[in-house]
Amino acid sequence: MSVRLFTTPFVATALLMSCLACSKKEDVSPAPNTGSFALDGVAISCQAKVTRSAGSIGSNAYDFLDLNLAPPRPAGAVQRLVLHLYKVPGSPANTYLLSRLSVYSGGNASPYNFAGKSFTLMETSEGKFSGSFTGQVKANSSSIPGPYSTITDGIFTEVQF
Repeated sequence: MSVRLFTTPFVATALLMSCLACSKKEDVSPAPNTGSFALDGVAISCQAKVTRSAGSIGSNAYDFLDLNLAPPRPAGAVQRLVLHLYKVPGSPANTYLLSRLSVYSGGNASPYNFAGKSFTLMETSEGKFSGSFTGQVKANSSSIPGPYSTITDGIFTEVQF
């Protein structure tokens, strides 16, 4: 009987300690210059890079920015996703707007184009931006009828513009 009384507090303490260890969550932030998205429900993790250019459409001048999200190894047929952004010259970087999203696959030189459904862009620190996005393929937004229809859960983290 005395053995049973000794082991009960020991077991209870061990269980309590293991529960406390499991409930403690570490603050793990995504790595800079990374992103991810789900293409028709398939999650894809990527490295993020950006290219800038300036130009005009008709008589209107714009600053263009392409945010490239590329998996380290191609995820199925997906080689990369490009978010095409634009803003008025001289306006702050956080005023970039999403023009469209393009998914490049395998040996196909032409992309599958998506219309943006949602897009956020925030400056997280000096010159670094994070954001989120979703997209939906529309009959008139893609020159190639594709096997893909939705982009969801899109994020990019600490990308330096």
